[in-house]
Amino acid sequence: MKILNIALVVAALAAPAAAQQPAGGTEAWKTRTFTAEELKKYNGKDGMPVYAAVDGIVYDLTKSKYWKTGTHMKMHQAGTELSEELHKKAPQSIHRGGKILERMPKVGVLAAGATVAAEKPAVAVHKVLETELGKEVSCPVTKAKVTVTEKTPALDFKGKTYFFSGEAAIEKFKASPGKYLGELKDGKDKVKGLLKKKS
Repeated sequence: MKILNIALVVAALAAPAAAQQPAGGTEAWKTRTFTAEELKKYNGKDGMPVYAAVDGIVYDLTKSKYWKTGTHMKMHQAGTELSEELHKKAPQSIHRGGKILERMPKVGVLAAGATVAAEKPAVAVHKVLETELGKEVSCPVTKAKVTVTEKTPALDFKGKTYFFSGEAAIEKFKASPGKYLGELKDGKDKVKGLLKKKS
């Protein structure tokens, strides 16, 4: 009888400790499923954590300095599915086919069939104004010098107008504005540097 009482006391003391352990231990993330709508909430804004899904696994990127604002490289948004971007567009010398994510905590799995594409920034067709005719500009995609005419392709994006060297360039810009705006800035800096050397 005394042995039975001791066993019951030990079991009672051990119970709370066992309850504190997450179900499944370090594999508990496998039991949490995110729908597309749920994942979108974790966009790094208004104090929300930064989550992103790759190959069906949802990762917590909150502690990564490259995701502090919920956006990475002005191109990728948190709260989305990034498998294609990681495997086909990201520099493999850095991301190594997704292995860079191994150091990030896993927080769940993406529901089967759920796709959470990033919302693309809105761009609007710009009708060339009379005051813009003859203006010398650079195409943000091809870097070619463009003299604005009535037929010059143009877009409005985030309150600014951009002129393009052709329809192919405008389509590339629509697909990824941030990419080309970053490259344009770098290109301007290079041109400035070359001009300084010549002078």
